Amino acid sequence: MPNEPAPLVLADLDDTLFQTGRRLDLAGVEQPRITATLGKDGAPMSFMTPVQHQFVSWLCRHAEVVPVTARSVEALQRVQLPFGRRAVCSHGAVILDAHGKTVKAWQLQMQQQLADYAPRLQTLLAEVQAEALRNNWRLRSWVVEEEGLSAYLVVKQEHQDDHILRTLADTLTAGGQLAGFYQHMNGNNLALLPNPVNKKAAVMFLLEQDRQQQGERVVLGFGDSLSDLGFLGECHWWGTPRQGQIAHWLADELADHLQRKGRYDHAPDFD
Repeated sequence: MPNEPAPLVLADLDDTLFQTGRRLDLAGVEQPRITATLGKDGAPMSFMTPVQHQFVSWLCRHAEVVPVTARSVEALQRVQLPFGRRAVCSHGAVILDAHGKTVKAWQLQMQQQLADYAPRLQTLLAEVQAEALRNNWRLRSWVVEEEGLSAYLVVKQEHQDDHILRTLADTLTAGGQLAGFYQHMNGNNLALLPNPVNKKAAVMFLLEQDRQQQGERVVLGFGDSLSDLGFLGECHWWGTPRQGQIAHWLADELADHLQRKGRYDHAPDFD
């Protein structure tokens, strides 16, 4: 049909469309690496494989691609990919419009929902720092601020096994400090997020705006983490990298199910 609107693609970024050099090293990937993001110092930080580059190029030619990312607005600006200006940033705390400006209606909603969380985030930050000092853990932690909002807490470990972050999260959970929060762990980063800050809620808001402006159109979603399943469920179709958290979880769940049914004697291999 003529004049059909281009599909809308909602895409997580890190570990979905690209990954750090360290991740590629761990995976034994030695093929050419195409720069995807820059660090604050301007040096290349994350990379695409040739196949990822082909995929992103194809998406950008045939669809409107909207990042749905944990990255802050500032960190998104260091992504070297030809997206438009619309985006969901900071796990959903911020939505940017087609001009790269903050969507005011969503910002007001976040301000109202996060008002009671601001002092709790500062208390949580102090507790994290005290726990790190008590256990001699080399951690950096800070509250992510976006457009005057205290959005969530990040804890980053330095050159240590990720079991430290899991121990920290378990300790805080057992102490009741994380009531009203949820966790997102990715490599050596732990995010402690207020329940109102989530990609699904932001995507639902964005899709409603999109329907008002564009009418009904095809919506595709891509993400790698279990925490992405919320916003992926709002899409007509969705996909995930074969080596991501979702794929590994599905493989484990399918293997358990088939073993219980007596139909499979080993885990399916998605790799």
